[in-house]
Amino acid sequence: MKVQDVVDAARYSELASVATKDNTDAILSFLNLGMLELYKRFPLNTQEHIVELVEGTTLYDLPENFMYALSAYGEPLEASMGEVVDVPINDEDEPYSIFFPNHKQVQIPLVANGAYISIIYIAKPASYTAADLQEELDLPETLIDCLLHYVGYKAHLGIRGDGQSENNAHFARFERSCQKARELGVAHPIDSWRMIDRLNDRGFA
Repeated sequence: MKVQDVVDAARYSELASVATKDNTDAILSFLNLGMLELYKRFPLNTQEHIVELVEGTTLYDLPENFMYALSAYGEPLEASMGEVVDVPINDEDEPYSIFFPNHKQVQIPLVANGAYISIIYIAKPASYTAADLQEELDLPETLIDCLLHYVGYKAHLGIRGDGQSENNAHFARFERSCQKARELGVAHPIDSWRMIDRLNDRGFA
């Protein structure tokens, strides 16, 4: 589904009664916030970042599209039959844990084994502008209704009186739609939980 299609759908449904329906830039702003919220809730784009460790360095920059880490792995031990090693995240009780002191860097205090750490993370969604209206929206169509409810929620957020109750209703619909998507299992990429296999396939092990 193209970005324009979602903007039009919002205009004729959730935004039909508000002035924002005629403001494409405002709708795109709400849409971008909705995409970010959905990417926070569902593993829609899992990626791998390999950190090449340097002696004397503990802080390493993360990719610009990094949102949050799912897991981390180290190089396999010689006696492990090629299996990658789980690396703890943000665990002060684990000597080989890695930490995320901010959203742009990872701290790797000690190296358990090898010279690399693989970080599996959720990537941020694209941010759309008026120049992108004919681009394909990077979202499963099974989550479009969630996105529309979120756009409606944002559009009604600043309206007083009856608009406030409408705003609350849109957010409640958004939450219900997200919960339904989880229950049906329609928003998870098939390979999102097979990252260990992908590490092996790409030669990390």
